[in-house]
Amino acid sequence: MRPGGAAGDPYARLSARLGDYPPDTPLHRGDPRGLTREQRAENLARFLARDADRIAVLVSRLAREGLDGAAVLRGDDAALAEGRRIDAWLAGWVPHRPFDPARGDGEVNAPYARWFASDRAGADLVFSFVSDLARLNAAAIAAADPLFSWTVVEDALDTAITGGAADPPRGEPSDRRHHLCLVRDISDGSAPVVLDLPLAVLDLMHGRMSPLGLPVAAEFPIGLQAILSGAYAWR
Repeated sequence: MRPGGAAGDPYARLSARLGDYPPDTPLHRGDPRGLTREQRAENLARFLARDADRIAVLVSRLAREGLDGAAVLRGDDAALAEGRRIDAWLAGWVPHRPFDPARGDGEVNAPYARWFASDRAGADLVFSFVSDLARLNAAAIAAADPLFSWTVVEDALDTAITGGAADPPRGEPSDRRHHLCLVRDISDGSAPVVLDLPLAVLDLMHGRMSPLGLPVAAEFPIGLQAILSGAYAWR
């Protein structure tokens, strides 16, 4: 348990609410920029090998809440509607962070460092749940557009995405470089599309915890409405 215990840590409180939800610890933990290419590839291989099983775990858990996660897998308008029901449930399920009269919301940004370092068990079990939500989100998108698949954004892909050097002028990596992302195959001549869904879902959940009740622009399933509208179709 982290300092302050579950009472002061909304993530630990959510982890406790998940009860017997099975954890999904990455093979190699830590910021992906600090991992080797081989370690990132091994993480991707494990992620893909567990994909169907983890989605099944999530669908079973959502069923306890009266939600049909399997419907989201179809990637159609009905999937979008059920995804919005899941989004509404999330908004009511997450606890709000404490509000400080002087600082307001002291944790506006999602805890990326904790996410990357976590074993996604115990007080961080909710991170396994977030990862599984990202898997379900990705499966819905891939059903709507099979050109999408999971990959690690390594240097060559990052260069193709940015249309220039893999590093910005100051030599700092892009915000998705070396991350596990859902990427649309560009072999059809279309512009590359990269969705950092694990962090996007983490941002969504963290945003729902705002003590100010601020709206979050994204809704679960993230990106599916754009795909169904043809926003990423090659013209």
